[in-house]
Amino acid sequence: MLTIKQAAVRHLDEPQLLPDIFPSLQKEGIRFRRGQVTMIAGQPNSGKSLLALFYGIKANIPTLYISADTDAYTTSIRTAAVITGHLTSTIEESFKNGGLDFYTKELSSLRHIEFSFDPSPTLDDIQLMIQAYGEKYGQYPELIIIDNLMNVAALHDNEWTGMRDIMKACHHIARETDSAIFILHHTSEAEGEPTRPPSRRAIQGKVSQLPEMILTVAMEPEYSEFRIACVKNRFAKHSAMGDKWVSLKVDAARMTLKDEDLMQQALRFNGLVVNG
Repeated sequence: MLTIKQAAVRHLDEPQLLPDIFPSLQKEGIRFRRGQVTMIAGQPNSGKSLLALFYGIKANIPTLYISADTDAYTTSIRTAAVITGHLTSTIEESFKNGGLDFYTKELSSLRHIEFSFDPSPTLDDIQLMIQAYGEKYGQYPELIIIDNLMNVAALHDNEWTGMRDIMKACHHIARETDSAIFILHHTSEAEGEPTRPPSRRAIQGKVSQLPEMILTVAMEPEYSEFRIACVKNRFAKHSAMGDKWVSLKVDAARMTLKDEDLMQQALRFNGLVVNG
């Protein structure tokens, strides 16, 4: 047991907030913390993996990425796109036509992320991966990304009950390892428009109780917008309906996200924006 004072100062020597790489999200109180679970949910092809992979690479912190939903070949192409800004189609052609050495050299520079590509890991498998990471590096990862919830093999015959058991286990793992956990998940396609972030009630399996924060995402291709709604947040404002969102610029073909705040700052720095 701890007094509340002991609890408050226990981890002051270790930063609990993960890096803020998008000022627009930080401004709205959307910040990732160690020891907590964040769910990133959306319809198929909404950009869940894009956001998780991009953040995992750009945050530059010790990360374990459990890519159950996407194979190693596809992930390597997407990762190379994040690093270089090149088109994924160009990278894949280079893989086949003599340009592999350039991209493998770029990929070898990515030293802070370990990947697992088990297509159907159990909770025991995930815990063993985390333990193996700890033994290899002498510390647990600061960020664990599980892509995605439906690919984790549950012990329960009922799919929804199995998902809830997995979420409880993730909550426990986050506390025990002091790692931030991103867990990706699907929302119902029956509700809402694919270009608008879904509401919290659209999350499949009734698993929204345990995550400290839930983000729902969607893409608007016509305007190159990546929309992020915070439908649950224990630290700041949120909108359960998903009707208030932050927009980032997205180039899905290059696996790239850009913050409008940063773009405006760059324009002002170069004298291209006049206030008022």
